[in-house]
Parts: sequence; C-alpha cells; structure tokens
Amino acid sequence: MNVHRWLAGALVAVWLLASAAIATAEPQARPEPPVAIGKPKADEVRRQGDAYCFDRAMSLGNVVVAGGRCYTFYLMRTSGGSFLGFGPPGPPMIPPGQLVRMGTPAGAKLRGRMFYTVPLPRPLTGIPVGAIRFTNVRIVWESGRIVIYVPGITTEGDQREIEMPFMQR
Repeated sequence: MNVHRWLAGALVAVWLLASAAIATAEPQARPEPPVAIGKPKADEVRRQGDAYCFDRAMSLGNVVVAGGRCYTFYLMRTSGGSFLGFGPPGPPMIPPGQLVRMGTPAGAKLRGRMFYTVPLPRPLTGIPVGAIRFTNVRIVWESGRIVIYVPGITTEGDQREIEMPFMQR
C-alpha cells in the first residue's frame, strides 16, 4: 500500500511540475507565412557600391547561390558557353569595359575567385572566348522571384538584356 501512495504522490508531483513549466513558458513565435494576404514575401536586395547583397538563397536551374552575402557580377565566355559569374564584393577586380584573358595569370586568379558561374541562356558574342569582363546588372523583384537582367553584349546587333529569373529558397 505504501508503494502505491508513493507512486501516486510522485505522479501528482510530476504533473504539477509539468503544468507549472508549461504555464510559465514564453509562447513561441510562429514563423511568418511566406504568403501574407496574397502577396509573396519580398527578399531584400541591397546595393553596396558595385555589389548586390541578397538576404536569402536563390536558384536557377541546378545552381544554388547562397544568401546572406554580397556579390559583384562578371561575364565570362569559355568554349563551353557564356556565364554570369558571382564574384566577391567590393570594387571590381578589373576596370569596367576591360577584358581579361583567362589564359593569363590575372585571368586564372579572377576565375578562381568566382563563387558561382551560372550559364546564360544565349551567347555573348561581344566577348571573345576565354575572357572575363566586369558588368553592371539590373536586379528586380518580380512575382516571387529575383530577376537579374544582364546586358546582352553581341556583335550581331542584338543588344537586348538577358533575363535570368532566380527562384528564392
């Protein structure tokens, strides 16, 4: 009989302690839904000099670009195609408008400092194969995605911007 009283007393004590802990605990903040009142939550994109800073990760195709950091942008053309390079923030590593050949020590160093290279949907014939060039881009928040507009640099007269729609993660 003593064992039963002890067990009942222990259960009551545990129940009282658990109830008190739950009652005094601070309520947990509920995560904000990504869609509030029919409008997607906008990612903040800041510009710092020549760099753009992204709060959240974003992806295009099979390339995922990390958020929470800043990037400057470069156009690259290799025998495999044309690419948008995400370089380190700060002043451009090469002067605007100047080309750097990837076969040179400076070009190899520059290419090695790219965090990400994203294939462009159309070729850039205005940049020779094996070269890198700093570029100014235009970034816009459009219906749940970040669109990077790259200047279309061609020798064929088609100078339309290249639209690169990145989905947020």
